[in-house]
Amino acid sequence: MATKMSSTEAGNISMVRSEQTRTVGRTPITGILTAIYTWTIISLLTIFFATLVVVCSPVAVVLDKRRNMLHRIATAWAKSIAFSNPWWSFVIEGIENLPADDTPVVYVANHQSQADIISVYLLSKQFRWLAKDSLFKVPFLGWAMAAAGYVPVKRGDRRSHIDCMRRSFEHLSAGTSMLFFPEGTRSHDSRLLPFKVGAFRLAMEAGVPVVPLTLQGASDLLPKGSLIPSNAEVKITVHPQISCSGVTETELMQQCRNVIESGLSNKTT
Repeated sequence: MATKMSSTEAGNISMVRSEQTRTVGRTPITGILTAIYTWTIISLLTIFFATLVVVCSPVAVVLDKRRNMLHRIATAWAKSIAFSNPWWSFVIEGIENLPADDTPVVYVANHQSQADIISVYLLSKQFRWLAKDSLFKVPFLGWAMAAAGYVPVKRGDRRSHIDCMRRSFEHLSAGTSMLFFPEGTRSHDSRLLPFKVGAFRLAMEAGVPVVPLTLQGASDLLPKGSLIPSNAEVKITVHPQISCSGVTETELMQQCRNVIESGLSNKTT
């Protein structure tokens, strides 16, 4: 089932701009102006909501040990960015496949763009996500990510990998879902890269199902290697849960990869 969200729909967001607005032509000048507008809005909203997360974090430590409130603030950040850009639209399909709020799962999604995390936040679900450690060093953004309980990982560092898996397991054990981008990096051409096994091993160890997510169009929204955003519609497909029972971690990984790939228009072998 496809869901096109509006600001009046509680718990979900879908935004569909008019075709005239989304397909307006671009010149070099309008591209630069669009980039200035977009990154100014993103920067201001990031500073505002990140500051709010940091200010609220002492209260959350005492009253909300799972830090759900801080994640809700981060969700508001993503929705504010999504709604503020007239050239972007988002569509969610398979919303009925989302788990109940009190059911921890491991979400796995393909990685196309910096905008991927904004897209996943639009699902309005509680989760903590794994991100490269350099993001946690960015002023405001990194402070808020650390306060909200998101998990840093340093590429190529075995000790960091072990620690992030431990923290992810703790989140799942406490009833909070985890989000992974198992490719480990953004694809240059939107084609699916090989998956890493960590997320699937974690799901099996924690005994929780995996929910595959296909993100289509995010690479057009914020292209890798470019600061100029494009007119784009992002489609987020929520696939049915996949059980960890009766399969190996490699089989689970391949099964999820096949499902995610089935939602992409540009498939690889």
